[in-house]
Amino acid sequence: MKRILLTILPFLLFSAPSFAYPKYIVLNSTRGTIDELTFYQVVCRPNYINNLGPQSLKQEEYPYDRGDCLLRYIKGTLHIDGMDIPLEYHSFGTTYAQFAIIAKKINNKWSAKIVSADIR
Repeated sequence: MKRILLTILPFLLFSAPSFAYPKYIVLNSTRGTIDELTFYQVVCRPNYINNLGPQSLKQEEYPYDRGDCLLRYIKGTLHIDGMDIPLEYHSFGTTYAQFAIIAKKINNKWSAKIVSADIR
């Protein structure tokens, strides 16, 4: 058994696909729109989700993968009822890939935020 394991192990190490975190996916649970969300990553180039409509779910569309890049922060703007509400999410570096945009209106003023979520 030990011999079989030692024979198979090098094959598994060199033929296995490289590790990659899942692509970003965002649920816009509001009735507003978001032109672009930018996902800034530690040491890697940013990723984007564009044109996120009201009450919609969208995954990043770009052909390149996130790879092994940790997410540092997300920035965007929610447009709702003629108002522009800045959206931000901050982390020291996370593997999270699923997020939701939530908003509420109190005294005719909107507030919104990005939260990590288990949406799939």
